[in-house]
Amino acid sequence: MIDALTGADSQVSRPETVLNPQNPGGVLGKDEFLQLLVAQLKNQDPMNPLNAEEFAAQLAQFSSLEQLLNINESLETTQVQNQGIMDAMTQSTALGVIGKEVLAVGNVIDVGEDGVLPITVGIGGEGGAGILKVYDAEGNEVRTKNLTDLEPGRQEIDIAEAVGSLDPGRYAYSLEVSGPDGTPMEVQTFSRLEINGVRYGPGGPVLMAGDLEVPIGNVVEVLANNG
Repeated sequence: MIDALTGADSQVSRPETVLNPQNPGGVLGKDEFLQLLVAQLKNQDPMNPLNAEEFAAQLAQFSSLEQLLNINESLETTQVQNQGIMDAMTQSTALGVIGKEVLAVGNVIDVGEDGVLPITVGIGGEGGAGILKVYDAEGNEVRTKNLTDLEPGRQEIDIAEAVGSLDPGRYAYSLEVSGPDGTPMEVQTFSRLEINGVRYGPGGPVLMAGDLEVPIGNVVEVLANNG
């Protein structure tokens, strides 16, 4: 027996058609707000119309919402424009330091035929006594030097005595400083590097010092023209 599914007394339920909402994230924009307001006016009870004060308040809310959205759009546009300007300035700055020496956050020492230049460090707290260690390209410790009476702040330290007998090349260094009571002091190390190229990538320009990459954000000073 075939059940009658199309008769007048049939109680077959049909799935409701669900339309995709315009704002699936639940954010009420100014267009949706206006549509709700118009729908409210069209469907109000003629015997009990919308209170004038309530209607004025809703119009004021709509006006405020529109102003806020316009301000947000303006800020987003300004942010994009400012980012473009900053990117252009960064690229111009990167090109401008080719052939110059810079001071950048790092721990590299370049030893040349004439010996080693002073290193630059920033020492926190009240300063104190330090231990300087120098490492070769393989990470082997090749020199150790005790330093005394290190003042707080950024300063140059002449380490020629500690590394004077090293062969020319690139080395790394570390500096540990302890205060008068033995408390470790914060130390920031810097590298003095000659920039000879720029590499462009997704994250912006990167300065090249030989085979060493230097993020442009690590540069704290442009020191001099080379030659």
